[in-house]
Amino acid sequence: MKVNGIHHVSINARDLRTSADFYGRILGWRQAETVPFDGFSLVYFEVPGGGRLELFDYGGRNPHATRDETEAGLRHLAFKVDDVDTAEAHLRAHGVTISMPATDLPSLQLRAMLFLDPNGVTLEYCQEMKHEGADERSV
Repeated sequence: MKVNGIHHVSINARDLRTSADFYGRILGWRQAETVPFDGFSLVYFEVPGGGRLELFDYGGRNPHATRDETEAGLRHLAFKVDDVDTAEAHLRAHGVTISMPATDLPSLQLRAMLFLDPNGVTLEYCQEMKHEGADERSV
């Protein structure tokens, strides 16, 4: 299994407006898009040199959370892979805890899975979904 690089870093923001100001105005990162997603929004910034930053502001509204979603700090690290399903099978075979099985996320144009490192840090493997008509698995 070959990791191709970091796709994005996610941060739970204590205050979304202050965080966006910091990454945009102070650090000079370009704000990309805001994606509405299941009752909240993800605010994206382009990370210079590649990858993206996701700012989350759940305000405690994520019913699937296994931790306090208002907690500020690192949410997860995401890495691009060629095939999420193959990666999941490999991790399962090694007894790795899978916290979200391979799932299509059409609003983000990703197929992704979440798993835990030995310290309980959430990691993500993701692959970009093919565009409509590219193959039978396109969503």
